Amino acid sequence: MSELLQTTLSATGAAVSVILVLAYGYLARRYNFLSQEGENNMSSLSVTIFLPCLLFSEIGPLASWSNLREYWIILVYAVLFQLISWIFGVIGTRLLRCPQWLVPCLIFNNATSLPLLLLKALGANGTLDSLSDGDLDKVLSRGRVYLLINTLVCNLARFSFGPYLMKGEEQTANLHYTLAHSESPYVPTKVAEAVQDATRLPAQELPTSYPNIDLYPAEAESAPLLHKAKVEGWRSWLVIKFIKSSVRGFLNPPTVGGLLAIIAGLIPFVRHTLFSKSSALGPLSQSLSNLGDLYTVLQMFVLGAHLQSKRGSRPPFWPLFYLFTFRFAIMPIISTSVIYGVRKAAGNHILRDPILDFTMAIAPVGPPALTLAAIAEMSHADDETNAAIAQTIVLSYVFTPLISFSVAGALKAVNSLYE
Repeated sequence: MSELLQTTLSATGAAVSVILVLAYGYLARRYNFLSQEGENNMSSLSVTIFLPCLLFSEIGPLASWSNLREYWIILVYAVLFQLISWIFGVIGTRLLRCPQWLVPCLIFNNATSLPLLLLKALGANGTLDSLSDGDLDKVLSRGRVYLLINTLVCNLARFSFGPYLMKGEEQTANLHYTLAHSESPYVPTKVAEAVQDATRLPAQELPTSYPNIDLYPAEAESAPLLHKAKVEGWRSWLVIKFIKSSVRGFLNPPTVGGLLAIIAGLIPFVRHTLFSKSSALGPLSQSLSNLGDLYTVLQMFVLGAHLQSKRGSRPPFWPLFYLFTFRFAIMPIISTSVIYGVRKAAGNHILRDPILDFTMAIAPVGPPALTLAAIAEMSHADDETNAAIAQTIVLSYVFTPLISFSVAGALKAVNSLYE
């Protein structure tokens, strides 16, 4: 009970610190210390500059071949838990009629700041003494590395697929629509009108009538083949345009920052040049790290401002109940069970470290990621969706102390593995 109380107090302290920064942003917007233009500019800076710098400075030093060889199981855990969360997201939207924006909230939790703060607090109050081999500082250091490697995968997935998940089936619908209608001049007038309505183009941009052309004159046996080649050519061009658009959407600033960090980390010379403190480019990497440090607090501040400026109706009760039940009750059971089962089955075939099992058990647990507000901005969500996401994130931090039960359960399970 003493450990549970200490863990609850640590989780409560971490949650309160987040909520206070949100409150500061709300009050700044409420009393016009922050204008609408300033709020938009801060949000844009967070997504396009500070967040890519954060990902580059955090991922780069860890993205080495040695880490990938030794910590491959962390990558497997990260992908597996996100796939499981996605399945629950599909269940929520298809069977329970939850809004689409709830899916990324179910998949992407706060995998960076909250677990790191929690790990530090648990080490300070002695909760993790049972997992240490006498040197708690080294244990905590290894735990931070494990969490950051897990964050590497989570961040790349979040900013690569998050905007698509936020939009839901809209992307698929656009693909089906694009491939179903060619840009051939032989498109009938009704189809042209449907294109005009669907794309909302001005009437003058589409022809209002088409010549009455016999596509397959009797005297030209090659006409069907020529027409087929033309149609196939247009469809191939549309597929290329779609792929180009998808790649452009995939390569948003945060994803670019993460990919550049991986490339820099995997090339030994570049990794040493950029991330070694003794190198000539050390000040450059330090400056990027300083910019990245601005992201977390600034994003929370802007999210608080969103609560005031982007007014909308409260998120529906049952989707929120489903989200919080999954994030604070179902996912802890799944993660702890998977870690326990893998350790029992694999034994020494994977890296044997109690703090590894513990951090991986608690990493996918907890409130949705604060960066979901940035993903909503990247996906051009409407004000109603932005407001709903902001309110959901704030409410989730009210329930964050519940994570203490997950920590207590994970700690007991890991201790039983190493008795």
